[in-house]
Formats: sequence, structure tokens, C-alpha cells
Amino acid sequence: MPKSEKNHELKKLFAFAGEFSHMDTVFTGPGKETEWKSIGSRIPQPLQPYLENLRQSLRLDPADADRRIALHSTSFHIHFISVNLFDTGAFIGSIVIGPFLLEEPSAAVMNEIVFANRLPIGLLPTLQQYYLSLPLIARDKADRIADFLAYLAARFDDGRSDSFERTALRSISNPHVVLPEAIKQKATEEAVASIEERYRLENRMMAAVETGNLEKTVKMVEDLSQVVGEIPDRIPNNPLRSRKNLAFVTNTLLRKSAEKGGVHPLYIDGISEKLAIQIEKSSSVRQLLDIQKQMYIEYCEAVRSLSLIDWSPLVKSAIEHIRLHIDRELRLEEIARAIRANPYELSRRFKKETGQPLTSYINAQRIQEAAQLLQNESMTITDIAQMVGFGDVNYFTKVFKQLKGCTPSRFRKPE
Repeated sequence: MPKSEKNHELKKLFAFAGEFSHMDTVFTGPGKETEWKSIGSRIPQPLQPYLENLRQSLRLDPADADRRIALHSTSFHIHFISVNLFDTGAFIGSIVIGPFLLEEPSAAVMNEIVFANRLPIGLLPTLQQYYLSLPLIARDKADRIADFLAYLAARFDDGRSDSFERTALRSISNPHVVLPEAIKQKATEEAVASIEERYRLENRMMAAVETGNLEKTVKMVEDLSQVVGEIPDRIPNNPLRSRKNLAFVTNTLLRKSAEKGGVHPLYIDGISEKLAIQIEKSSSVRQLLDIQKQMYIEYCEAVRSLSLIDWSPLVKSAIEHIRLHIDRELRLEEIARAIRANPYELSRRFKKETGQPLTSYINAQRIQEAAQLLQNESMTITDIAQMVGFGDVNYFTKVFKQLKGCTPSRFRKPE
């Protein structure tokens, strides 16, 4: 078989192994260099100095393991399954499945792991959360995965299934290396500092959204996106689902920030619902990251344009009523009655705080809405006038020209 075809077959074998096991899968060459990998799980940053080299440290010696598969155990109670691959008798590399667990990560087991590997006790909560994200399988499932890998390896070498002979799954205990105290201390300090910085950055971002600081929000989006990319996935072998869940949490936090920033819940709910649908419909991690970037900006712009936090309760109630009933006839007496206020006091306070009479504010809001609707060319100008509360299209045109400097028709199709 030509080398290109053999390489294609090897990639198919690698894909089959990952799909059958539903676990992280890596192919390493003869020198133990990683050539292909399909990895969904992530090691939390505080644990990386201790766990990130576990797979590379596995004993994958082909000299005494001809076609035989092995179950690798580590001092962290984390396991891997490997199978050595040969092409016409020559060793070409190994497929490694894992990490996974063979026992429940109980409190006793976790304490034993911390003690045996001399981990800082402060890492125990992070370690527990990471272990809960790892696949937990029974020993008989490990045997089935091993049988399948052995079958694939036999077919790859000889091209026929009758060369496969069931062999016992060998168990290999891989020695662990205890990090020097200086390195452990430095790694722990760096990990803690990284987590603290992530929380500080998130809090600064929420504050920027809450205050409607668009310039600061845009500037911080890229930094926060890099930090989000480092957060470990909470659902094993399903990074897209993990990222969707994280995006839902972000949507909720930003919704509360916008509410604190003075945006009415009705507007927030519309934004939140739209984003939630986009998140669930996304089909890639890259698409989700783009949605999250836009999420920050959209909530921030909502605060900038819709916040009522600077107004008194009386004026705030009046503006909310106007915005929610912009399509209706709005008079001072009707608004005052709706919000249970004295018409004279409402008129006086409204002009004092906003700098314009109530009627002028209402007209400005109507024209602002109309300008948005004019972008839809399928709607007539008469329809738009009625939708924003103008019963007379001529009066609508007059007010529009006063505030926008041109007629609605010219605004829709400028020269």
C-alpha cells in the first residue's frame, strides 16, 4: 500500500479510536512526539505543573510490547490505555486514550492523591473539580476499549482481522516525579495570581458595561477573550457544550450589570433572549467566542442608550412609560395618571432634569424609533408614522424634518 494511503488509514484508525472511547485521544510517533490529538478536557492552570506531562511520561516502549496494549496507572489515580502500532513489523507510534478514572474520586481518594504527590492542600478543591470532569469508567469498559484498539492495530499492520489474538491488558505503573518545593511554590503563586487577575478583569468588564463605558468595554474584550479561552472545560469531551454553558453564565452576569446600570428589564430581557438563542444555535467554539465579544458590546450600548439611572424616580417612571407606549397617544395628564403623579409636578421636574419639555421628549423618541423603522423599505411612511404614535402623516413629516433636517423620504433614500 502506498505511503499516502497508509497514512490515510492511520488517521482513520486514530479517529475510530476516539469515537469508540469518547475520550481524549493522542497519536505519538516513535520518539513520543505528539503528531495528532483530539482533546476535549483541559487541566486547570493551578494543576498544570503537576498533571500536564502525565501523558508524555507514560512508558510506551515497543521493544517488549509488540502489538500488545497497556493500561497505564499513575500516582494521581489517573489512567490511560495505549496500543503500539506497527507497519510491516516496524514500530511507527502509539495511540493513547485518556485520561480517565477507574474509581470514584471520593474524599479519601483525593486526600491520598494530595498526600502521595505532596500537593499543596490548598489545591484540593481545584483538584476535586477537575477529577469530577474526567470520564469515570468500569474496568470491563477499559477491557473493551483495549480489545477494540488491539483489533484496529492488528488490521492496520496485516490488513486482515484474523491476525488479531486477544491478549490480556497489561498494567503498567508509571513512576511519578515530585516537583521541588521551589518550583511548586512558584507554580502555585503564578496560578493563584492568574485566577485573581481573571476575576479582576471580569469585574472591571462588568463595571464598564454597568456604566455604559463603550470605549473601555471594547478595549477589554480582547483581553477577556484570551482569559476565557484558558478556562478548563467542565464537560468531558464536549468543549462546545462547556463553552455554551459558560456563555449562558456570561449572558446572565451581563444582564444583571445592565439592570444595575439603569436599563429597564423589558429591554434587557429582549437582548438576553436573543443572545441565548444565538448561543444555543452556535455550532463551533469560534462562533461562540464571537457571540461573547458582541454580547459585552451590546449590553454596554444598551446602558448607554437606555439607562435611566441618573433620573429621579418620578422622571424615570415617566420615561419608562413613554418608551413602552410610544405607539400610543401620550399626553401629560394621561402619563401622570398612569404613574400616579401630579401633572404639574411631573411637567416641572421633567423639564428641570432633562432640559426639555415633556412633549419635545416624546416627539424626539418617536422620531428616533421612526428613523430605525425607515431602514425597512417594505414599510410605507404612513405605516411608520402610525407605528410611532403619529396619527397625522403630515405632522409626522413636519416633526421629522425639524429634528433630522430632512423629510422621511429623503432620509430613507439620501442622494
